[in-house]
Amino acid sequence: MKKLLLLGAAVLLGVAAIIFVIQQTNTLDTTYFTWQSSRVPPEFEGFRIVQVSDLHAKRFGREQQRLLHVIAEAQPDLIVITGDMIDESTRSLDSVQELLAGLHGLAPIYFIDGNHDVRSRLYEDFVAMLERYGVTMLDRTQLERDGAAMTMGNIANADADIVLVHDPAKFLWYAEQGHDGLVLAGHMHGGQVALPNGRAIIGPFSDRPMEGLQLSFFPPFSSGVYVQDGATMFLSRGLGTSHLPIRMFATPEVAIIDLK
Repeated sequence: MKKLLLLGAAVLLGVAAIIFVIQQTNTLDTTYFTWQSSRVPPEFEGFRIVQVSDLHAKRFGREQQRLLHVIAEAQPDLIVITGDMIDESTRSLDSVQELLAGLHGLAPIYFIDGNHDVRSRLYEDFVAMLERYGVTMLDRTQLERDGAAMTMGNIANADADIVLVHDPAKFLWYAEQGHDGLVLAGHMHGGQVALPNGRAIIGPFSDRPMEGLQLSFFPPFSSGVYVQDGATMFLSRGLGTSHLPIRMFATPEVAIIDLK
């Protein structure tokens, strides 16, 4: 009898764990962050950026309706995608097309590559799809509002007010160069499997990010806001998964950044 009770408890515990992991992997959170800086002209007060990152071709509802609802409800002035929309295992661009079709016309959209994007065998088709839906591959651009302007660029244009990067470790280099703008990054998935406090257990990191990454335990960046030497980074947990198809204590996230 005691063995049966123990077996039953183990089964119930296993089922509960599976349900928890499924819930954690598919919950869609919205995170708000306000960047207050003298770099923001008065005309850009309240300017809203929605950051989408690390989709890895995942779906959120039929034809991405759950994800699209969250983004549309935020009423963004700008949408930025910080890499890894697809990866090496992506066999179809259907889920990406559903998202881009729903975003088209909602706000200007800018994109930077992630490491998995460029490794995908569908990369060229993916880039062509971005162009069809009016998504701009970011180099450097001027954002304009009521006669005022702010500069947004990739890491090669680190003097911009807002910089998009995929790998957050580049933030260390950015801050060391004396820049004091806003960096929007992804790549880490919040660790994908994290401690209950949200700290990543393992992830790709290097203190010399311009020379490549390696896996490290408890990397210094997981998700959220980081400030160093006057520079600010918002690191999104992103949406999809890589390698392991699960998330724990690192739920998928759409980031909404307001300027002040």
